[in-house]
Order: sequence, then C-alpha cells, then structure tokens
Amino acid sequence: MNINDKLFEHQVNRNLKGIELEKEGEIEEAILLYEANVSECFEGNLPYDRLRIIYNRLKRYEDLIRVLEQAVYVFDTKVNKIRSDRLPKLDKFNDQLEKAKRKCN
Repeated sequence: MNINDKLFEHQVNRNLKGIELEKEGEIEEAILLYEANVSECFEGNLPYDRLRIIYNRLKRYEDLIRVLEQAVYVFDTKVNKIRSDRLPKLDKFNDQLEKAKRKCN
C-alpha cells in the first residue's frame, strides 16, 4: 500500500468515525474529524456535505462558506477529470456556495 492509499484509508476512517460521533451527539468532535479531511483536500463529498449540514444548522455561515469554497476548489482542481461524479458534485457545491453567500448577506 503506497502513502496515498494509506492517507485515503485514514481519511475514510475519519469520516466513518465522524458519522458515528454525530449519531452519539458528539458534534464538535465530528467537526474536528471532518475538518481534518477538508484541510487535506479529501476527494470525496462526505466531509463537505456533513459540515455543510452541521454549519448550516448551527448558523455558522462563515465556516459554511469556507468549507464550500474548499469543496469547489477540490472538485475543480484535485479530483480526477475523468471521474463521472466530478462535474455534478462541482455544480452542486457551486450552487450551495451561492446560496450560503446569499444567506450571509
């Protein structure tokens, strides 16, 4: 297993633990795990989607916008261009970002 595979496996495990923590009501702990994946440009949508929901619910709109901007960046520049889900997710994150910005104004 190469270093990228190990990192991806670690990130997936963080996401799974974050979901578990959310179910237990440990939202702040889940946020820390999801944020770690966001900071490492995780190439899946789960941490961005979960943080969008959490930050929206908590009315933490600046955090919401920051996470969505990172999601747009990752899906625009990091995710493999031939992935079939790349453009639909990029469009979704762009739409959500615009809605979040309107909410913040």
